[in-house]
Amino acid sequence: MHAGGTVQVRAESAVRVAVVELLAARVAGASPGELAPRFGAGVDLGLAGVGLLGEALAVEHIDLDTIRAEGDRAVATGTGRARVRATGVALVGEFALDVAVGPDGLINRYDVLEDRWTAAGPE
Repeated sequence: MHAGGTVQVRAESAVRVAVVELLAARVAGASPGELAPRFGAGVDLGLAGVGLLGEALAVEHIDLDTIRAEGDRAVATGTGRARVRATGVALVGEFALDVAVGPDGLINRYDVLEDRWTAAGPE
């Protein structure tokens, strides 16, 4: 048996908080412009056109299954429901987010991974 020493457990890491707050703001209706202050100047969005996609879809619901965070990086998985603003069609799908934050707490990597979105059934 080893005596002495301490173990510290942080209830929330900065990256975990950044992921949850970003997704909550998106579901609350924040526009890409309103979300911009959460991102660092040189953010890697992983895909061109993420901003346009954000404007085209109204996110209605996000259900986070898992957030795995270590250091400055987190991967979150879940399902989402969004509505195409131009047509009103509701879409559902699974996703994974790969997010990293810098020392300033701003998101410097935001990569959305998704296989497909399908039209939701009648409401």
